[in-house]
Amino acid sequence: PVIEDIYAGPHSAHVPKAFSSSRSQQSMAELGFVVFSIDARGTGGRDKAFHDSSFLQGADVQLDDHVAALHQLGERFPGIDLQRVGIYGHSFGGYSAARALLRYPAFYKVGVASAGSHNLQGMYGGAVHGMDRLFGGVLPATAMAEGVPAPFAGLDNAALAGNLRGHLLLVYGELDENAPPALTLQLAAALNKAQRTYDLLYLARQDHELFRNDATYTHRMWDYFVRHLAGQQPPDTVLAPLPGGPG
Repeated sequence: PVIEDIYAGPHSAHVPKAFSSSRSQQSMAELGFVVFSIDARGTGGRDKAFHDSSFLQGADVQLDDHVAALHQLGERFPGIDLQRVGIYGHSFGGYSAARALLRYPAFYKVGVASAGSHNLQGMYGGAVHGMDRLFGGVLPATAMAEGVPAPFAGLDNAALAGNLRGHLLLVYGELDENAPPALTLQLAAALNKAQRTYDLLYLARQDHELFRNDATYTHRMWDYFVRHLAGQQPPDTVLAPLPGGPG
C-alpha cells in the first residue's frame, strides 16, 4: 500500500532534501508502506507561472498532479498497490489530505488530516495579515458573518463533505494559533450533517506544532494506517513522550 505525505503549497516546496528531514516518511516506510511525496504545480521554488497555478485553486491543481503521478508510478513499479492509497498532512497539508479523500473518494482510501485550514477563511484573520488579502482585498465584516463568502466558498472542504467514502481521521490541537480548532470542527459538523463516518482526535494543550511534539498524534496516525490501509491489527504499545511535548 502507498501513503502520500502531502503539503501542497502554495508558498513552499515539501519534498525532503535530506534523510534528517524525512523522519515521518521513514517511520511510515518501516511500517511496510511505500511513501510518496511530490512538489507539483503551485508549489514554490520554480518560476512564477508554476507558482501562480495555485492562485484561487487551493490544493486542487496539486491533487490532480499527485493522482496523475501516482498512476504513472504504479505503471513503472507494479508492486505498488493503487487500490490501497492513503494520505496524511498537517496545516495546509491537513487541508489537502482531507480534500484528497473528498475530491478523489475512489482513489484515496485513508487519510489523516491534522490542524487543517479546511475553509481557509479562519487562517491569519484580520485586515493586516488576513488570508482574504490574497483574494483581491479585505472582505467586509458583514460578508464574514454571513457564512463562507466567495471566493472562499469554492475552497471549503465542508462543501464536499457528502463525498467522503474512506476512513478519515481529523486531528486538532486545543491551542492552535494558526489553524483555529473551529476550522476542523466546522468540517466535522458538515460531515455530521452529511451523515458520513469519520474519526476525530482532540489534543489538549497542543498548538500548531502538534505534529512535531505529540506522541499521541504520532501513535494514532501509525495505528490508523496499519489498521485501515494495511488491514492489520496494530500492536498494543505505548510510545514514550516526544521531547518538548506536553505532559
